[in-house]
Amino acid sequence: MTDFAALTRLPFDRRIEEFFAYLGGRREVEAVGESREPGVWEVFRHDEAVQVLGDFRTFSSDMNHFIPEEQRQLARAARGNFVGIDPPDHTQLRAIVSQAFSPRVTAALEPRIALIAERLLDAVVEERGPAAPLDLVGEFAGPLSAIVIAELFGIPEDDHPMISEWARALLGSRPAGELSVADEAAMRNVADLVRRASEYLVHHIRERRARPQDDLTSRLATAEVDGQTLDDEEIVGVIGMFLIAGYLPASVLTANTVMALDEHPAALAEVRRDPELLPGAIEEVLRWRPPLVRDQRLTTCDAELGGRTIPAGSMVCVWLASAHRDPLRFENPDTFDIRRNSGRHLAFGKGIHYCLGAPLARLETRIAMETLLRRSARVEIARDSSVEFHESIGVLGPVRLPATLFTRR
Repeated sequence: MTDFAALTRLPFDRRIEEFFAYLGGRREVEAVGESREPGVWEVFRHDEAVQVLGDFRTFSSDMNHFIPEEQRQLARAARGNFVGIDPPDHTQLRAIVSQAFSPRVTAALEPRIALIAERLLDAVVEERGPAAPLDLVGEFAGPLSAIVIAELFGIPEDDHPMISEWARALLGSRPAGELSVADEAAMRNVADLVRRASEYLVHHIRERRARPQDDLTSRLATAEVDGQTLDDEEIVGVIGMFLIAGYLPASVLTANTVMALDEHPAALAEVRRDPELLPGAIEEVLRWRPPLVRDQRLTTCDAELGGRTIPAGSMVCVWLASAHRDPLRFENPDTFDIRRNSGRHLAFGKGIHYCLGAPLARLETRIAMETLLRRSARVEIARDSSVEFHESIGVLGPVRLPATLFTRR
C-alpha cells in the first residue's frame, strides 16, 4: 500500500494493519528509500530518524520560502512558529518562549486541568445518567485540550469553542496523503483562516500589552532575551503553534491510550489496580501508536543517509511510527507492553526541535486517564463505523470516538 490518500479512507483496523505492513516491509529491506511522490525520501529506521532530526544544518525545518509571495500574512505568522525555523532565529525565539512557558508554569496547571476534566464528565453524567453515551474526543479529550490551551493564553471562556474550531481547521488544511509540501490550494485555504485568527489574536495581544495579566500571552508580550522581545506577529505564530502542538497530541494521545488499553484488557486491568503504571502506559502508547506518525525536513545539501545519497532540496519524511517499531532498537517492537522502557521513542521529536509542550501533553493525558478510570467502572468503546479518524496520514488517531461511560455507584 503506497496510496496514502486511499489508506486514510479504510476502516481503522485495516488502515492500521496496512500502514504498519507498508512501514515494516520497507524497513526490512532499507533504512531510507525514495517515495512514490517526486522529490521525497522516506526514513524507516530508528538510527537514521535520529540522524535526520538531530542535524538541523543538513536537514532543515524551515519551509517558509514555499509560502507564496502574495500570502505575506501567512509568512509573518510562520515567523513565530519556531518548530518551522532553524538557528539562529530558532535559538532566540525558543529561549524567549521557554522563559514564559517554564516547567513551573506547566506544573501549576495540574489542579486546573483536573478540575476541567471533572467538570466535563460531570456534565455528561448529569445529563445522561450512570450509563452515559459520549464522544470521548469531541466531548472530553478535545475540549479538555482546547480549554487548557485557551486558558493558558488568557483567551476568554466565550471564545474557547472558536479556538477548538481553529485547531481542527488547521489540522485539516493538508491533503490526506500528502508527504511533500502542501500545495498552493491548501495554502490558500489556510491563509483565510490565518488572517481571521491573526486579527483576533493581535487584538488580544495588544490588550495584554496594555494590561498584562497572569497568562502566557502577557508573559510573551513582556519577555525578552538579550534585549530582544517578540512582536505581535511572532506571538500570533507562537499561539498558532501551540494550537496545533498543544491541542492535537494531547487529545489524540488520550484517545489512543483509551483505545490501546481497550485492545489489551490485561494491561487495562493492571493500570486500574495500580494507577502508578499509567505514566509508563502513556509512554508505550507514544511509541506503539503515536498521535503524529511523521516529521519532515528539507535537505540543504546532498546528504548521505542510510547508505543512500539524498539530493539537496529533497523533502525527507521521517516515519516516527516506523522508527518506533525498529527491532534493532526495541525488543518485540510490535508488542504493546506498558512495563517497557520506552524512553527512546521520538514521538515528541529530537534535538533542538524537541516539543516544548511535551510535558503539558503528558500531564493532560495522565489527568484525563486518571479521571476516566476513577470515575468509571467500565468504558465501552464503539468498534464500528461511528468512529471517525483523522484524514491526514500524518495523524494516527480518532477525531470522534463514541463510547459508553459506566460510572461507579
